[in-house]
Amino acid sequence: MKLVLGLILVALSSVSLAAYSDEDASRYSKIVKELKAMETNHPGLAKVFSIGTNDEGTELYALRVSTSPQAMDLTKVGHFVVATHHGNEGGSTLFAMEFLKDLLNRYQSDELYKTNLAQMEFTVLPVLNVSGFNRNSRYEHGQDPNRDYPGPCQDKSTGKLKSIRTLMEFMGTRPFAAAVTAHGYIGNFTYPWGFYTDNNKTLDENRYREVFRKVAEVNGYSYGNAGDAIYPANGTYEDYVYWKHGSWSLLLELRNGSAKDVAGTVPAIARYFDLIDSSPSSKNQFTANCTRHQGPDLRRE
Repeated sequence: MKLVLGLILVALSSVSLAAYSDEDASRYSKIVKELKAMETNHPGLAKVFSIGTNDEGTELYALRVSTSPQAMDLTKVGHFVVATHHGNEGGSTLFAMEFLKDLLNRYQSDELYKTNLAQMEFTVLPVLNVSGFNRNSRYEHGQDPNRDYPGPCQDKSTGKLKSIRTLMEFMGTRPFAAAVTAHGYIGNFTYPWGFYTDNNKTLDENRYREVFRKVAEVNGYSYGNAGDAIYPANGTYEDYVYWKHGSWSLLLELRNGSAKDVAGTVPAIARYFDLIDSSPSSKNQFTANCTRHQGPDLRRE
């Protein structure tokens, strides 16, 4: 089943990458150009900045969206979105860019959201795996970036990729109440724990289910625990950021990454940020063991 899922992901991922193919420039440079255009068009709300570099020395550019975007504002509730851990999942990149457009539009035109949004600071990193994105490859230097994070059940060396070390360092620069990591393509929302353990219910299981049930109403995705709803995997960002920092993490698995799919999912993620707690969890400890006997449960909830 895991092999079948993997083949599906590879087959579908190339569809969404077409939106970011460019004969005269790398896909990543096109993304950076779009980020800078957002900053130019919304100078009072958006700021492009680098969180650091990868192994090639390439800057990893993010966009900060806030009513005071020029510098990190610790008085605001911090939220984070990262996409394109896997370079062949172009739908996740498209999602990040469309989420930014929607966010900027709501900051400017939606009176209902203006007050709440003014209390928040969003940071969106559209492309983490730059070389993989440019080559339409899942991997970065032969490594799977979303298996390179430490965790309570991780038995391999981690942080081999500088991009991952850079992101881990950045996640410690301020409290991020919630963190969304975008992937594709199954069509669900999942939450920790996703690593190899039979004891995969966090102490926040009930809170997660309460919020995810309402989020899933927006676009009809399924939802559940990552280790059961998809398959268990060690070294993932979503487990790491919850375990290490208490950030309420959501693994977004787009259904197919099409423009229609992304358009229906952007408001679902906006709702997640509206509903989730405004501070990191204090119950993010893993207190069980790292034994896994059961297989993945692919039933939809």
